[in-house]
Formats: sequence, structure tokens, C-alpha cells
Amino acid sequence: MESTPEEEYAEFLDVDHQVYSEISHIIDSNWLWLLTRPRWSYFRDDCILLVERRSLIHEAPLEHLSSIFSTVLHGFVHDDNPVLTMISMNSQLSASAIPDMAIRMDAVTENYWSHEVLVVGECAFAQDKDSVLRKIKFEIAGHPEVLMVILVVIDEHQPYRSPERMSEAWQMLCQETSPRSLSSFHSLQGDAVRSHDQPIMIAGHTWCHLASVRFHVWVQGSEPINIDVDNGELQASSTLFPNRDMDAADTMIEKGMVMMRDRIATVCQEAAPGITALQDSDIAFRPNWNHLLTGLKIGIWDVAYHRYRSWYDSPP
Repeated sequence: MESTPEEEYAEFLDVDHQVYSEISHIIDSNWLWLLTRPRWSYFRDDCILLVERRSLIHEAPLEHLSSIFSTVLHGFVHDDNPVLTMISMNSQLSASAIPDMAIRMDAVTENYWSHEVLVVGECAFAQDKDSVLRKIKFEIAGHPEVLMVILVVIDEHQPYRSPERMSEAWQMLCQETSPRSLSSFHSLQGDAVRSHDQPIMIAGHTWCHLASVRFHVWVQGSEPINIDVDNGELQASSTLFPNRDMDAADTMIEKGMVMMRDRIATVCQEAAPGITALQDSDIAFRPNWNHLLTGLKIGIWDVAYHRYRSWYDSPP
């Protein structure tokens, strides 16, 4: 079933595992011919399949965090350390869960083996927040050892709708004999201010209008993370846009990074007794939120153009 241009996220009910397996095989075999490779998660017990369209704005926040975490994890590497950490983006966490970001830890020696997921990150854009929370719960249930969960929620002022028939955009753009290039499409906005709080409006139609970017962070306490429990010691929410107030999230992410360091150090000592240097490693969370906002601005334009192309390429 081909989605309409408005559908950038879809939830399918009553999908049995055999159907899910066939869909996964088809996408894996043909994704090179797709405009963008979709992301999906499958809840086997509930027979629910979630399918999302990837975009630059969707991936920018966790790519930024990944670069920070990568630098920190690189500081833990030395010749005698038997622990390997890896940051994966859009890779399978289990047979049916694909988080936007995951930090995994493995340790293998002759007498020791360990595999753990330390951090899970998700970003919700143009989709229902409740479905993303359900996905996070599913991921935690499969890996209760997770130390930190980061959820970024990007909202628009209103759900996107493609141009109506006979509208200004339809008469101007749909009648053209070939689709415009990215630069040609964006040139139609003229000298309009290209800032985060201004809509991408071309030919009288709003293609994307960013409303807010919020971060939600949970860390583990004495029990596995429960995202339904409101605990100020273990959870924080902050706003990056429109009014930046990221202190609470910054503090909680750094707390999670300290927990990650301590867990890696513990496993390192269990696998190779005598290695204690990791426990004393300094941890500091130093994000560049201005850099991320620049990435989101680029992402807004990417979303607008792909919405235009999806609409233009769809049958009338």
C-alpha cells in the first residue's frame, strides 16, 4: 500500500509475525531503490507494526549526541581494556526493535562474557508521541539493564497537509513538467527570513513549520527505568526550542554518562581484574546546542523538499 504524502508515520494493527517477517525481507532486499529507507518496530505480543519515514530533522538530535558520546567512550580505550563499546544508529536492538540510537557494551575473554545495552535514544517527529513511548517501553523490557533513555520530541505547529487541488501551490508546481531541484524549490521562498520560527512557505503553502524541540531523559535507579513514574531524581525534561532551557536535561544526561562510565569500569574489572583507571575518568557533558539548531534548520528544509517531491511524484 502506497502512503499519501501526508503519511510520514503509520501504525498497522493485527500484523502477525509471518507478515512482519515478509515485509522486513522485502524492505531489506529493495531499500536501495527507495527514496528513503523506512524505519520500523514490531510488537509481537500486540501484533502492531510501526513504520516511520526517516529525515535529517529526525536524525539530527541523536547524531549530535552520538558525536559527544563517541568522544567520551574513546577516552575509555586502552590496550588492556577487554570492553568494547559501540554506538549504533538505526540498527536492530532485537529481532523486532530498531532504536534511533543505542550504546552497546561487550566484553569477551577466555573466562568472561558480557553483553549489555547502556543507552537508548529515540526521536519523534511527525508521529504520535504515545507510540514512541510504547516503543521505548518495549526496548526497556527487552533490556532492563539500560542505564539511560533519551527521547527528543520535535513538534510542528500543525500536522502537515499536502496542497489542495487548484490551490496556488497546485497550479504553480503540480503543472510543471519535471520536479524542481532542491535549490530551485527553495529559491521560490525568495528573501524570506530562514529562521527556526518561520514557516517554510512556498507558493502560498506551508511545507514545514517548527513549533518546539523538547528533550526527555530518564536514568536508572534501583529498578529498571520506568518512564511512567515521575521522579525528579531520575527524570528531566527541557526545551531546546523555541525558548532554550536545557539545564535539567544537561544535568541528567551527564548523570547517565557517569553511570555508564561506572558500569563499563565494573565490567572491565570483572573481565580483567587489576584495571581501575576507568573509574577515575572525568565525565562532562558538553553539547553544542547552537550547532544542533543549525542542523535542525537544515533538516526543516530537507523535510519541506521531500514533502514537495512526495506530493509531486504521487498520482493526481
